[in-house]
This record gives sequence, C-alpha cells and structure tokens, in this order.
Amino acid sequence: MELIRRWFCRCSGSLRELENGQMFAEEEPDGPFCPVCGATPENDPKKGLCYRDVRRED
Repeated sequence: MELIRRWFCRCSGSLRELENGQMFAEEEPDGPFCPVCGATPENDPKKGLCYRDVRRED
C-alpha cells in the first residue's frame, strides 16, 4: 500500500489537478506548480492549493 499526495488548484473556479513537477520555477525544487496562477505549496498568496492523500493498493 502506498500513499500518494494529489495536488489541486482552485484559481480557475474549479479544482484542477496538478502533476508533480508539471511546471516549476527555476529557483524552486520539482513539485506541484500551477501554470495558471503560479502558486506552489511554499508560495500560495490566494490560498488556492489543496491536496488529497490517496492510498494506492499494489
């Protein structure tokens, strides 16, 4: 069993799933980044990012 964190952004009015490392700023390590509003977990001024932990059975 594996726990996977799935990230979402609400900046467009509905939840949109972000892929880990989908796009990232040069200074930031690979991680979730919203290509629309630029939010990351460390820099989210609009508080639009959220996540869900999902268990994956192997």
